Amino acid sequence: MTALFEEFYQKGLQLITKVRANMKNKLLLLEDKLKLRKRAVVESVNDILTSVFDLEHTRHRSSVNAMAHMLAALTAYCFYEGKPSVFLPENQPLLLQSKVLMAA
Repeated sequence: MTALFEEFYQKGLQLITKVRANMKNKLLLLEDKLKLRKRAVVESVNDILTSVFDLEHTRHRSSVNAMAHMLAALTAYCFYEGKPSVFLPENQPLLLQSKVLMAA
C-alpha cells in the first residue's frame, strides 16, 4: 500500500486518510486535517443524491439525457430542506494560509 501512496505522490496526487489502529501516526498540514472533517458531509451529500434523487441511473441513450438527469437531480437538491452542513470557524482562512503541521 505504501508503494501506491508513493506512486501517486510522484505524480502530484496526495492521498489523505484518517489514522487507523494499524497505521503509523504522521504529520498532516492543518489544511488537510480540516478537509478530513468535511469528508463526512461530502459523503452524505453523495448519499442523498443517489438515494433520494436517483442519480445513479446509468441507462441513458445519449450523453445529453445523462447531463439533463444530473442537472435535474442537482436542481432538486437545491430545494431539499434536509441538507447537511459544516461548522466553519471564523478564523479558518488564517489557519489555511499558514502551513502548520499537525499530528493526525
